[in-house]
Amino acid sequence: MKPILFILPFLAILFGAFGTAMGSAFPEAAWLTATGWGSAAALIIAWVVLDAKNFKAFFARKGTKYGAGSGLVVILTMLIIVGVGVLTSKPRFNKSFDVTKNKSNTLSDQSLKILENIAKTEKPVQITGYFQSEEAKQQFGDMMAMYTPHDAKFEIEYVDPLRDRLRAEAEKITAGNTVVVKFGTRESRVSTFTEEKFTNALVKVLKEGSKKIYFTKGHGEGQPKGSEATGFSQLVGELEGNQYVVEELALLEEAKVPDGADLVIIAGPKYDFKVEETRMLEDYLKRGGAVLAMTDGMTSIPNLNASLAKFGIEFNNDLLVLDSQDPRAMMIGQNFAIISEFDDFNPVSRDFAKQSRVEFLMPSTRSVREVTDNPNNMKVTLAAKTSKIMIRIKDVHREEDLKGLTRERVESGQAFPVVAVASGKPVAPATANATGAGDDGDTKSDVLNETAAPEATSREIRVVGIGSSAFASNAGAAAAENRDLFMNAVNYLLKDEDFIAIRPKDPTKSSLSLTSGASQFSLSALAFIYPFVFLGAGLMFWFSRRHA
Repeated sequence: MKPILFILPFLAILFGAFGTAMGSAFPEAAWLTATGWGSAAALIIAWVVLDAKNFKAFFARKGTKYGAGSGLVVILTMLIIVGVGVLTSKPRFNKSFDVTKNKSNTLSDQSLKILENIAKTEKPVQITGYFQSEEAKQQFGDMMAMYTPHDAKFEIEYVDPLRDRLRAEAEKITAGNTVVVKFGTRESRVSTFTEEKFTNALVKVLKEGSKKIYFTKGHGEGQPKGSEATGFSQLVGELEGNQYVVEELALLEEAKVPDGADLVIIAGPKYDFKVEETRMLEDYLKRGGAVLAMTDGMTSIPNLNASLAKFGIEFNNDLLVLDSQDPRAMMIGQNFAIISEFDDFNPVSRDFAKQSRVEFLMPSTRSVREVTDNPNNMKVTLAAKTSKIMIRIKDVHREEDLKGLTRERVESGQAFPVVAVASGKPVAPATANATGAGDDGDTKSDVLNETAAPEATSREIRVVGIGSSAFASNAGAAAAENRDLFMNAVNYLLKDEDFIAIRPKDPTKSSLSLTSGASQFSLSALAFIYPFVFLGAGLMFWFSRRHA
């Protein structure tokens, strides 16, 4: 047998492995697989034809069975390559290793909770991607690679809206590169392919029913759907996208908080609430309600403040400002508070506590405090505090109070709380025969009667107080941290902790992914091509020395 020709079967194995790898990595290029295996077959045939004389002599010898065994080894090797290629093309063999410093290519705990919920369902989530751009399709595929290795049930389909116009029109696809997420009769659409957006789309289709949120009005609050800088249309749009119904509430007109209210939001009142209105809020809370109160500095709200104090949270009459010598004050002004300390366990803040170097900028901010001896036995957590570089100006009820400052009114060198979270079980609903109190807000009427109806004690009272409303307005919501703080507070108050907002991560991709397709070439190079090239070269050298 000619030594030089013995390299041909090893080249055949090399081309077979190459064809298998390329076919798995680039399934759309079937010609690569055909070329690889065609070349392998041609090399085997050439080996037999070119060395036919020696083949006949070899098989005629006494050791024919050993020769046949050698040929069988080559054939089995080729079959092994095919088998490995088929098996590793299955999705269950996908594996990704996140090597980024901040785990930007690893799903957050919140996303994993959603996937666990999907895994418990009997029917899958249907995902249809309408893509005109291969780049967008690849971006979506990269994102989905983080979701699919888990046990959640997904049915994924890709559609070219230009080729399948009828289907795109039936789905009312108005823009290319849109993903439609469906679960049962509920539907959500995504055109920005990030974990934050996609998980929120899953949240939307998984939620059954809708919860109702009321924004109070009549006290100079920002308009919930106003598009101006002081409005809240951006965040209201996100609330509605998460299956929440948002309406306005005039307490004096309604004479109470509606029974179907799941949350009442007080968004930056410029004027104080009337005592009658605060009583309505208190009655609502005693029924197991939830309130998010966001009040800016330099705003006098004694009635509202006294009412919230009965549930453990009180806003201080102060203003938190940056030191005039701070470089940031020179760029953005002094009327901002830097929020950098977060409670590790509270649902509103713990996601931020896990992140390194997270800082908020809150405009027109006042501090909050815990009322430890509140009559409703509410447990209070100071969830977020300022940086210690902040300056606190005390006794500020209006802008004019900033004039003529004295040293006694200035405090610094410590972290000031700006977000407080209170929770507690109602003992009984508000009763008509509670010992009345006058307009002075006597707390005797606020202690709940012990003869409670069972259904009244099943709901938990929840209150969140934030010393700024401007951070959540259209001007402030452009910052991802501000938006997420607001959404975290809302989801906590609505008892939707599984749907806590997710901070966007750095989209820079630096993970080491070994997936069914992309890994095949590397797998073949490491497992087959590299060793066979050296094995073939070694055998050639051995044959040459043997016949020398």
